[in-house]
Amino acid sequence: MKTADDRPAKLSTTRRDFIKAASALTGAAVLCPLDFGCAARAADPSQTIVIRGHHLFDMLDALGTGKSSHKTLGPVAQKIRANPKAQIKVVIGVDDICAPCEWWDRAKAHCKRSLTTHPQDNENSMTSDKNAIRVLGMKPGDTMSADELYRLIKTKVTKKVFAEEVCVACRLVNKCKETYEPKIEAAVKALSGPHS
Repeated sequence: MKTADDRPAKLSTTRRDFIKAASALTGAAVLCPLDFGCAARAADPSQTIVIRGHHLFDMLDALGTGKSSHKTLGPVAQKIRANPKAQIKVVIGVDDICAPCEWWDRAKAHCKRSLTTHPQDNENSMTSDKNAIRVLGMKPGDTMSADELYRLIKTKVTKKVFAEEVCVACRLVNKCKETYEPKIEAAVKALSGPHS
């Protein structure tokens, strides 16, 4: 691209925008390599929100209350609360919460936050991703509106299923299961209410 005086134009893409787009396109290549429409949707962050299986549950409090101090999870939850009809694509691994996070190691495709103290966290997170998607009767890459997805979660994932089938491998499961039921209720209510 050149300007009127034949000098190269300066692009104003930030590193974060580049990483987010690259992650979306990489996910599209893995999930739908021959479907160019799928790749185009993945490259347009306004159309589809990509969420890994276990993050569907990590977001419950932020969806229900509208508050989160997490730098990358909070904005995604706010985007969903603002548009409950937003399409969510469920995946295993990197999503719209991981990709821009300072703790995400792009080269190794895992979270480096607790590696020294909890070396199994990444493996356990992948297991929880797979379990969540399986329990919901979905496949990686399936898409559903946020309000429908959280109603499905409420229907299919009881406190017992959450603790014994979805996040069974997670070290935080005992803490999270105690607040699971009121959080899923609040999230479904927030996504079902009137929105501007």
